[in-house]
Amino acid sequence: MLCVICGVNPASDYVKKSDGKEIRLCLCSECYQKLYGEKRSDFFTSFVGAVAPSPKRTRTCPECGASFDDFHRTGLVGCAYCYTVFRNELMPTVRFVQGKTEHAGARPKDEAAGKYALIREQEELKSALEKAIREGDYASADYYTVRLKRVNKAIYSGEKS
Repeated sequence: MLCVICGVNPASDYVKKSDGKEIRLCLCSECYQKLYGEKRSDFFTSFVGAVAPSPKRTRTCPECGASFDDFHRTGLVGCAYCYTVFRNELMPTVRFVQGKTEHAGARPKDEAAGKYALIREQEELKSALEKAIREGDYASADYYTVRLKRVNKAIYSGEKS
């Protein structure tokens, strides 16, 4: 198991009680020292402080005007565009809170499941088409192009392929 902050060093499980809730952390000894070397009362502030230790951040979001200091102080971003502007600073926190930084939700059910399968087939056909073109196999490329057109038609117009 790796440390959730640095993502490099082996980690140990630590249990922290905050506001009557039990929080389980997987931290290496260096990151644990960064977090708890100083006496801080607020767990979230100490965590964000360890991830982004720079106290003065003047960069602001061009959409809403929020700064990273605002996130550091409140734990909330100003708008969806803040995730793009402050990506490097936010991703360690997102990884810590959610366990990963990419969405891995449930697959769609019923009618949407068919469309999901078509989208996967579309991705596979695009890859195969690119490979055929790179290798100069134009007969295969023609086949993949025709098949890709059928799949695209099924996805975007709702017809069966």
